[in-house]
Amino acid sequence: MTGPWPHPKTGILYYRKATPPDILAERNRLAEFGIKVTREIQRSLGTKDRKPAEREYKRVSEEVEAEWDRWRLVLRDGPLVLTPKQEWAIAGDYTKAFLAKHEDDPFAAPVAPPLPEAGNDDRGAVAKTLAKMGAAERSKLKADLAAYLSAEANLKTKLAFRLLEAYPALRQAFGPDFSVMLEEAHGKDTDNALAAHGLSVASETRRIINLRMLDLMGATSRALAARRGGDYSPVAELEKLPPFATCSPKASASGLSLEYLLNHKALSHSIKTKTIEDTRSHLKKFIQFVGHDDARRVTKDDVRKWRDSLRERKDLSPKTISDRYLSALSSVLSHGVKEFDLPVNVASGIKDNRAASPPNGSKGYTEEQAVEILKATFQGSSKDISEPHKRAIKWVPWILAYTGLRVSEVTQFQGKNLREEDDIPYLFITPDDGSTKSGKAWAVGIHKHLIEIGLLDFIRSQGDGPLFYHAYEAGTDLTALDRRHRAKDAGVRVSRWITDELGIAAPHGRANHAWRHLFTTRSRGCGMDKETRDYMMGSRSGTDAREGYGDWPPSVIDAAINSMPRFLVAR
Repeated sequence: MTGPWPHPKTGILYYRKATPPDILAERNRLAEFGIKVTREIQRSLGTKDRKPAEREYKRVSEEVEAEWDRWRLVLRDGPLVLTPKQEWAIAGDYTKAFLAKHEDDPFAAPVAPPLPEAGNDDRGAVAKTLAKMGAAERSKLKADLAAYLSAEANLKTKLAFRLLEAYPALRQAFGPDFSVMLEEAHGKDTDNALAAHGLSVASETRRIINLRMLDLMGATSRALAARRGGDYSPVAELEKLPPFATCSPKASASGLSLEYLLNHKALSHSIKTKTIEDTRSHLKKFIQFVGHDDARRVTKDDVRKWRDSLRERKDLSPKTISDRYLSALSSVLSHGVKEFDLPVNVASGIKDNRAASPPNGSKGYTEEQAVEILKATFQGSSKDISEPHKRAIKWVPWILAYTGLRVSEVTQFQGKNLREEDDIPYLFITPDDGSTKSGKAWAVGIHKHLIEIGLLDFIRSQGDGPLFYHAYEAGTDLTALDRRHRAKDAGVRVSRWITDELGIAAPHGRANHAWRHLFTTRSRGCGMDKETRDYMMGSRSGTDAREGYGDWPPSVIDAAINSMPRFLVAR
């Protein structure tokens, strides 16, 4: 069965797929590793609307396929045993990402479920443990037990976990209960953390990660509570932890790992964080495909078979396969050849050379769709969202419509970069606010229609800081964040508002990028100078050196932007 399946009673659409025969046949062996296998995977897509369900179906399908691939690795190699540093790091990656996802709107963050109750019946375990201890250790345990017994009910479970970690004899006595309590409390968090790195671990490693989650998710909950009060200071418990990537071993038993090569390249080259993370994502898919991370064991045949498997995916164009997936692998292997003793880049020259599919519909909005979206910005969203995201829904579509900028360049914009020269205001787009595709800065004119509906007044009312996300702590280097920039969430919010709330289909699936195409179309209709347009859109030619000569006075870009016809929208 392919595509969303409607539940016969509720009409809610579901993902349904039979478990592959090779995995189902090994379900008893997988059960020994703590992996429960069912004959069919069935997950709710949470909607009756087919379009959003199809997007969710694709995401769930990729998640399930990746999980099955991890199980195959477990069957072949056995589950992994992580080092203590890796256990802390993998829990740290997950909790940092959880906090980053929810701190823009901490009031909308999911409430932490109550911890399971820790019982007081020790079944003689305490007396047996005390009998085996020396006087000093016995005295310390008695003090810790007294603190546990006198604690408030909401603290008892956490103290119980700490007692069991500190005293192995108690852990042995309470072992089954301890494991169940940990799994009930944070098993799902651990599942998500391991899935993000494509790992399946030994049961003891899993229990320890559950315990680390107890501490770190507690720190995250306290941080979200602080953010609800306006305190966005760093979380010490999370900041001190290393990223899991830096804890990965340099080499497998037989060779140099792809993950290590990527991390080394990131440290030794000036590469954007997004590029590194995109490359890491594509590498993980290759690693899951071939079943190992050893650069020396990768063959040209492996790469060709991976390319052929990617061709079977209907959502990937030949250009995407070549320029993203295969290019990511080739760049890392090339680094191994240049700086290590890897003999050859076996991915070199392997591409998807099929002709691109013919265009299917416009890449940008129609004039009518644009007007409908711009009118709707004055009503905003029907959802309970953060103030920065309310501002984004009101203003980001307008700015995109009249500038053609990339959405991240708008959502990361800082009030201090509204500038004026000879009484002409303009927007200064700079990578210092996060990143720009070219890594350069430039100026963009401001259309008079934007001024009339209050854009300048709005920007000035926000001060020098960001317009569309909660500001980072003073002094934060926005070009070197170790997690997703908060501005990205504002762009996603605007995109979902257009497609989900307004019900306007995103041309080629890119609701925000469609404005860039519409701006280009309209610029041709009004005869805007191409060089000026490309400069303001941050996409100047990399082959014509003459375009780098001279300056761009505000009067030039102001005249160009105001040659653009107005959208027929009345406030």
